[in-house]
Amino acid sequence: MKRLKTVKRTGAVLIEFALIVPLLIFLLLGIIEFGIVVMHQLTLEQAAREGSRLAAVRNPTPEVVERITNSIATLPNGSELEISMAYSTDNGLTYPYTLEDTGGGVNDAPTGSLIQVSLSLPHHLVTGSFFGWLTGARNNTLPLHAEVVMRRE
Repeated sequence: MKRLKTVKRTGAVLIEFALIVPLLIFLLLGIIEFGIVVMHQLTLEQAAREGSRLAAVRNPTPEVVERITNSIATLPNGSELEISMAYSTDNGLTYPYTLEDTGGGVNDAPTGSLIQVSLSLPHHLVTGSFFGWLTGARNNTLPLHAEVVMRRE
């Protein structure tokens, strides 16, 4: 029997590896970035929900703001949080009134009105401008927003 020669393919394997690795790294970085954005968005939504619930059960606005800021304490850029609290007496058509403190340990929203808590937070992309073009982010920042409305009890 005659033996067949084995052909060395180390060059082809190296080229295939060099073509596939950047694609896999791109995919891995995308998964990481997406996961962090979703985590920050969910944290922001939960903070808005907690703040809206506190305001709906007659808590004063400083307590509401404190609870919201404590809820997002795990986020790296929590100091850039913008909080907006308003209430509506026309069943949510407009929110012309800013939620204020009455001084008696309660906020000034009348019973039955709708209280809206809006939070905005810029998310600084972990990968920088690598995915900025894909997400439409400006200055490597993606704006996150959460809004919750609850009826005043």
